[in-house]
Amino acid sequence: MIHLLLFLFAFAGFAMLCAARDRHQRDLLGRKLRAGTAVRMRRGGLFLLLLAYPVAGLALGWGYGAVEWLGQLSGGALLTVLLLTHLSARGATGR
Repeated sequence: MIHLLLFLFAFAGFAMLCAARDRHQRDLLGRKLRAGTAVRMRRGGLFLLLLAYPVAGLALGWGYGAVEWLGQLSGGALLTVLLLTHLSARGATGR
């Protein structure tokens, strides 16, 4: 269960970081968010990514937890990129 929680932290963190960028806001929302909202999303994304490390360390031990954390970050980043690519391509074709 901890593995799923770490993956969700990683995915949500990277998704928030992507949504904080102007280009991705236009691709996903069709408009630009206010600067304050983008800053809060950026901070929230970083917070989730950093929060996953002590959660992994406390739940799995600091040695294995660090490895698990890096693996879950990689998986979360990959899923974020794949979904963002899919949604951007879908928006470009007008669907």
